[in-house]
Amino acid sequence: MLTLIVIGHVLAVFLIVYHHLFYPILLSIMANSKKEHAVAIDSIDTAELPHITVIVPAYNEEKWIGIKILNLAILDYPSDKLAIKIVCDGCTDDTVAVAQTHLKSVECDGLDIEIIDHSVNRGKVSIINDMMRQVNSEIVALSDVSAIISIDALMIAAQAFQDPKIGVVNSEYRIYDPKSSVDTSYWEYQSKIKAKESKVDSTLGAHGAFYAFRKSLFIELEPDTINDDFIIPMRIIEQGYKVKQYSNIKALELESSNQDMDGQRRKRISAGNIQQIIRLKTLLLPQYRYVAFLFTSGKGLRVIMPLLMIVVYLTNLSLISYNDFWLIEFILQNVVYIGVAINTKFQISTNKYINMLTYLVSGYCNSLIGAYQYAIGKHNKGWKKITPKS
Repeated sequence: MLTLIVIGHVLAVFLIVYHHLFYPILLSIMANSKKEHAVAIDSIDTAELPHITVIVPAYNEEKWIGIKILNLAILDYPSDKLAIKIVCDGCTDDTVAVAQTHLKSVECDGLDIEIIDHSVNRGKVSIINDMMRQVNSEIVALSDVSAIISIDALMIAAQAFQDPKIGVVNSEYRIYDPKSSVDTSYWEYQSKIKAKESKVDSTLGAHGAFYAFRKSLFIELEPDTINDDFIIPMRIIEQGYKVKQYSNIKALELESSNQDMDGQRRKRISAGNIQQIIRLKTLLLPQYRYVAFLFTSGKGLRVIMPLLMIVVYLTNLSLISYNDFWLIEFILQNVVYIGVAINTKFQISTNKYINMLTYLVSGYCNSLIGAYQYAIGKHNKGWKKITPKS
């Protein structure tokens, strides 16, 4: 029994270290051996540009909808090749009124911008499915209301889609005011990971701030889909296409976040991670080569990370009476967890790495709750805007 406990402990520790340290190192080595996939805007005949429809689902976004419309209105793309759909899903605030007011601005003159006002809230997934049945353009882009995209984003995406192997074009996600968000370092790290994934083969998923894909490759989402911006790109990968992230396409997040908002978001994402592993399990097969490696080492291990941490803690606890090594390890674990709890509560540290560790560990705690909620069927199945507690 002792041998089994030790093996279980060592294996769990190895997987935790592999996911957070060895995997990023391997990913960097693999990425450095590949050529960069940067896309520059070359002179391209306007007649050859694809028609693009930008879909912006909105629910109670009166604060950001005006800025978003103005951002979309000044994008560098031929107006006769661009359609913009602002889909308001049963908003209970002044989102629709604010949007209609901004449509009267001079920046919107001559543009195909439509505000679609649904009186009943049905959820983001239903909105996406409905709009995809109506859209006839070659390329579709999805973008969050609170994200501002770079002026040449569509031109760069159109250039990228000249490669028939590319099915999805992803943006580089940035936070406008790092001081206003608790997850800045995490998203900087994730952005680097996604860039390396893109160089190796394909970025796993996309960010809802902005991404574009070939309309013909879209597969209708199940009504209970949680992470739509992951499922859509990954199902395009299943069809044999690539998902590429371009550093010269920026998506700037304007909305700030706090610990309450981030905790809610992490619980939802955790539930979605479990769901997407189940629904995309074929991508774990060897036939998908690099994607299978990235998916298993990245998303797959992330799903079970909270359980691995529990295994490490409990097996360590059962071993402390055997020698001082196990006792010291157990003490160190408790010091880390107590420190994380204190820093989460009082935010006393200014050290980047301590805050990163705090974010990861507290995030895994929220992930465990999210996994439990998914297991018992209590995850959020509809559209629910995450807002700070008053």
